[in-house]
Amino acid sequence: MSSIGSFNFLKMTGGQIHMLSSRVEEFSRPGIDGSGFRILAKRAPVCQKQTVAAVATLADANAAADAYDALKGSLVTVVDDLGRTNNNVMVIDVQVGSPRSVLKSVPTGINYLVDAIWTLKSTV
Repeated sequence: MSSIGSFNFLKMTGGQIHMLSSRVEEFSRPGIDGSGFRILAKRAPVCQKQTVAAVATLADANAAADAYDALKGSLVTVVDDLGRTNNNVMVIDVQVGSPRSVLKSVPTGINYLVDAIWTLKSTV
């Protein structure tokens, strides 16, 4: 089961969250013996994930938008459908769609599906 922060989802799709990468560069100064090294960081690209969550009531489905919105600007742990875990991921934005009604669910108790599109970026 996938998750973003404390929220669990039935399904999560989208690209991988790329970690920051770096490279080592050698430098030297004229007239000084020897050389030094510095680490140059590269930027991680922004990633979008689409999620589907199952909730029991319409009130819970409507409250999901506010609950997801509260994560904007915070660092979370993301676990995708393949079990890959990414720590310290910034939630840049989240857009929640209208709740979808489920006619007959297995297991019972799932009456609504909540779709969301998350914009995420790794910070490590």
